[in-house]
Amino acid sequence: MQPWWWRSVAACASVLVLAGLVAVFAGAVGADRATAVRSASVEAATPPSSSPAPSSSPAPSPSPDDDAPAPAAAPDRRVPDAASATTVALLPGWRVVPTQDVIEVPAGRFDGATILRRGANTVVLIGVADPARVPPRATDGPDPAGDAALEAEARRLVDAYVDQLAPGADATAVADNDGAIAGLPTRTSVRRVEGGGLDGALVRVSTIAAPGRTLSVLAVARPSPTVGADGAAADEVVRSVRPDPA
Repeated sequence: MQPWWWRSVAACASVLVLAGLVAVFAGAVGADRATAVRSASVEAATPPSSSPAPSSSPAPSPSPDDDAPAPAAAPDRRVPDAASATTVALLPGWRVVPTQDVIEVPAGRFDGATILRRGANTVVLIGVADPARVPPRATDGPDPAGDAALEAEARRLVDAYVDQLAPGADATAVADNDGAIAGLPTRTSVRRVEGGGLDGALVRVSTIAAPGRTLSVLAVARPSPTVGADGAAADEVVRSVRPDPA
């Protein structure tokens, strides 16, 4: 039989062990709670992402006639057009394509031209005007005859392209102005198709007196729920044209 003092020591030891276990358990619970609080704080401070998790498979490349716009390009990216000796900005939502079927154009009019496309319904084409109709300017000063030729060619071409797009349809004049592009003499004519299956389509032509040649820039936005935005986007691209030095 153990002496009484031994039983007292054993009881004290049991109490100490139990206290130690309680302290350990409390510390673990406190650590779990601190971790939970930190996790909750991080989750609250981090906005939820709406982007899907990245896929391990590469995304398919869109075809030139894909309706979806291309990934947004940097606004300062410029595309050179050798045929007209100009550059043009490739703005977000636009892409360069080898062909287009938004509007028929006469053979030879835009041979070798850069074609910019937005979605399925909007294009901008850059070419050189017929020098017999708009001779290159011989002076940097006032040229009333040259201005008249620029204006006449812009109006003639926009009406011709409306007829190409919607034969026999009426057209309403949206704009006829002389707002300069790249600081050069320019005439711009915009028409809206009225009636028929292409009601609401927009056709724009700008003729620009560049050094040594006259540029002819065609933009077309076919009818769609976004035709207004498409037309505004085409206008922005046309205004980005910058002729190379002669």
